[in-house]
Amino acid sequence: MIERLEYLEKLKRWKDKDVIKVVTGIRRCGKSTLYDLFIEYLKKEGIDDFHIIKVNLESPEYDFGGYKDLYDYVNKKIIDKKIIMFF
Repeated sequence: MIERLEYLEKLKRWKDKDVIKVVTGIRRCGKSTLYDLFIEYLKKEGIDDFHIIKVNLESPEYDFGGYKDLYDYVNKKIIDKKIIMFF
């Protein structure tokens, strides 16, 4: 695994800002790896699994018929008013 420290540090700096963070890039450039590294960091910082939602839209495990199904799935995962990290 290639650690993308520059990008990881940028995500860390923006973590507590009240804006949506979007990571873009071509296929297989390391976005999911960056997310995994950031999730690992969040857990070390004390964010529990209930506040991290990760969905791989290419996995057959997540067969959403449309945006409403995804919306409903995420809303069911939200258990309180704390910040949710969605990947």
